[in-house]
Amino acid sequence: MPEQKESGERLAGRLYATLRVLKFVANPRSGPKPTARDEFKDKDSPRSRIQALKLDLFEDLVTAVQKGRHAEAMSEVFRAMPSMVPLQHGALQDNLGGRALAEFNAGYRAQLATFEKALPELLG
Repeated sequence: MPEQKESGERLAGRLYATLRVLKFVANPRSGPKPTARDEFKDKDSPRSRIQALKLDLFEDLVTAVQKGRHAEAMSEVFRAMPSMVPLQHGALQDNLGGRALAEFNAGYRAQLATFEKALPELLG
């Protein structure tokens, strides 16, 4: 679980990592496995990154649950989600400056590390 004193940008990075893992768990063929090597650059925006995930996942999630796939992984992801929604609207802006982007990247990597520890068979 992330600390509550994290910046909004860092929480936005954690939220993005969580949503990417959720999409990967629901449908592993939806794209490459999220890794800590992913780096987000100057023109990246949390808003567009999250929107690009096309999170219409309910059909994939229901199918995965019905087939008994990755139930532990899904529960881990859903358990983590409430603590990482940034309260500051600015954390999900279209473009972040250098410091804010570094915070976003740090949050992304920290959340993936948390999931890799909890779900080594899936993300390790």
